[in-house]
Amino acid sequence: MTISKKKSDLAWAGLATSHLLLSSMAQAQSVSFIARLAFSAGMTPHSVVVGDFNGDGVLDLAVANIRSNNVSVLLGNGDGSFKPARNFGVGSIPESVAVGDFNGDGVLDLATANYGSDNVSVLLGNGDGSFQPAQNFGADTSPRALAVGDFNGDGVADLAVANERYDNVSVLLGNGDGSFQAARNFGAGDQPSSVAVGDFNGDGVLDLAVANIRSNNVSVLLGNGDGSFQAARTFGAGTFPDSVVVADFNGDGVLDLAVASSGSYNVSVLLGNGDGSFQAARNFRADGAPSSVAVGDFSGDGVLDLAVANERSQNVSVLLGIGDGSFQAARNFGAGGQPSSVAVGDFSGDGVLDLAVVNGDNDTVSVLLGNGDGRFQAAQSFAAGGGPFSVAVGDFNGDGVLDLAVANHGSNNVSVLLGNGDGTFQAAQDFGAGIFPESVAVGDFNGDGVLDLAVAIAGSGVVSVLLGNGDGSFQAARTFDVGAGPSSVAVGDFNGDGVLDLALGNVNSVSMLLGNGDGSFQAARNFGVGSFPESVAVGDFNGDGVLDLATANWASSNVSVLLGNGDGSFQPARNFGAGSAPHAVAVGDFNGDGVADLAVANERSDNVSVLLGNGDGSFQSARNFGASRAPESVAIGDFNGDGVPDLATADFLSDNVSVLLGNGDGSFQAARNFGTGDGPAGPILVVVGDFNSDGLLDLGVANFTSNDVSVLLNNTPWQSSRNFPTE
Repeated sequence: MTISKKKSDLAWAGLATSHLLLSSMAQAQSVSFIARLAFSAGMTPHSVVVGDFNGDGVLDLAVANIRSNNVSVLLGNGDGSFKPARNFGVGSIPESVAVGDFNGDGVLDLATANYGSDNVSVLLGNGDGSFQPAQNFGADTSPRALAVGDFNGDGVADLAVANERYDNVSVLLGNGDGSFQAARNFGAGDQPSSVAVGDFNGDGVLDLAVANIRSNNVSVLLGNGDGSFQAARTFGAGTFPDSVVVADFNGDGVLDLAVASSGSYNVSVLLGNGDGSFQAARNFRADGAPSSVAVGDFSGDGVLDLAVANERSQNVSVLLGIGDGSFQAARNFGAGGQPSSVAVGDFSGDGVLDLAVVNGDNDTVSVLLGNGDGRFQAAQSFAAGGGPFSVAVGDFNGDGVLDLAVANHGSNNVSVLLGNGDGTFQAAQDFGAGIFPESVAVGDFNGDGVLDLAVAIAGSGVVSVLLGNGDGSFQAARTFDVGAGPSSVAVGDFNGDGVLDLALGNVNSVSMLLGNGDGSFQAARNFGVGSFPESVAVGDFNGDGVLDLATANWASSNVSVLLGNGDGSFQPARNFGAGSAPHAVAVGDFNGDGVADLAVANERSDNVSVLLGNGDGSFQSARNFGASRAPESVAIGDFNGDGVPDLATADFLSDNVSVLLGNGDGSFQAARNFGTGDGPAGPILVVVGDFNSDGLLDLGVANFTSNDVSVLLNNTPWQSSRNFPTE
């Protein structure tokens, strides 16, 4: 079956909050960041801030999620990775989150601006990373962003909230116990979208700067020191200013402004005059639709730099400061889908600033660890094959190093990437396969000790067999007829003659081709299964020493199990329920009882079904464990070295891999997500292997949309992806 894949589109909001962290934490001459890690948040995360919420000296993240109406708190491990998110409810459509100590107990609290419920939620921290239930305080209509400051000089944190609908800022003075007085409103520009705090005229009183998305300017409201503000003065910015931050960019001791403007694809820098007025904006190019800007010294030269989240180009621009208020040309680094907010902190404890970016299109937070020179490592890339659909692992040239074979649905070939032994791969060599290859498997089909390839060809209803030459090259494909639309191929000795056979999942059937031992195969025999089997896996499910089959049936949302008779034939299929639209199945012993179990990736229910085996060929009811969006493939390995099988899924719509660590009793921990590319990738299949010979299992991922293969090297905790296109 040929499958059409299309990335889902979310409406471009272009509205986010600003985050400010001023630091000079590293000593280096130039700037780079390590490729990103990805961690799940709630639904459509829109804003991220940094703080130490459990008092362990390690920075944590708080993320406002506009579709799930909550805040996700991800506690840091201190190495740049984060624990699974814990969620705390807030008001409706929280657009922004801010950090402060609102009750004076020395513990950080959170506040969110809730666009849908016209209020602010305050969550008081318990000091252990958890938060008390939200208390809500009214703002004006459609609050978009908020900032924290002491506006009346009483030593208590107050809130300033930018309200889009009525073009004003609400100021809520704090009472010191975590509660706030009724809001007082002060006019700003047309549709304020972001607010920042600073002393712009040097009088020791905090002032406000507000980015106005419709009037294309910044409003500055000078504080009176009693919690009230003077009438706004406006200064031009770019087109559709979304985010504003405050810092001293030219080293004159006067605060300046930086404004991210989504309509003009730039950052406007307005240098302060010291009296509350600002010079005309100077514009510096970012990338597609910048929606958030943050400040830090990313190159360790003592000069402040800018980091900008670009929603449409799905990346982060880093603009290194020159020290006079101007900036170098932007350097861009991949984030996830629709990045809407960026925050700065040292998440790995190495003294170098890192970035955290929330991705609204795939419900994740991307963490980009800094190298101290202000850049991120570029992906290593080669010319790509068209629409890679499947990837398999083997040593194709006999050098003891694992290689990759990739079935390319769009270019009708197989790409072979020979491994270098350090986790990198040589340029792809391509070998013709057939029309729409969808799956590739590895085995020695002619008994010469050299690995060969078998490829399911959906467009012509055949399996192509490419015999290996032993040097990483392959002979011309030989084809053997199977059923209609084969989408998956698996290898095993199904009749016990010591020769490898093939099993292919077709439309509503499985084809069995018994091997002759010379690389050729007997005519296919077909056995009925569920509707549209997308994947076939092999195991001994009833302990009789004979291989059986399991298929993931996409249209009937179940798994078919066919018990083998030992002669290459199979008993009628027995079906067991899975999740919605199962797309892949894998076999492992997840509870350590010596009986084969099944793991099924469910494309539409965004989870993995685990069916524990009873040992007689039957299975217990499925238990479901969340993955990310649209898991298309599942693979098994012990990724943390505890002797317990874990799971990895390729998540097509969230551009990442979910890793679920096993508990040893058939259950799994919450998924941790790791990005597979610098933009829309479309990961569709994941395989396991040790690609750099360090004894740790790594992952290889075929990315359908970006036409490449991502390799994620395991360092327990994980490294992020390095990309190798497949042709």
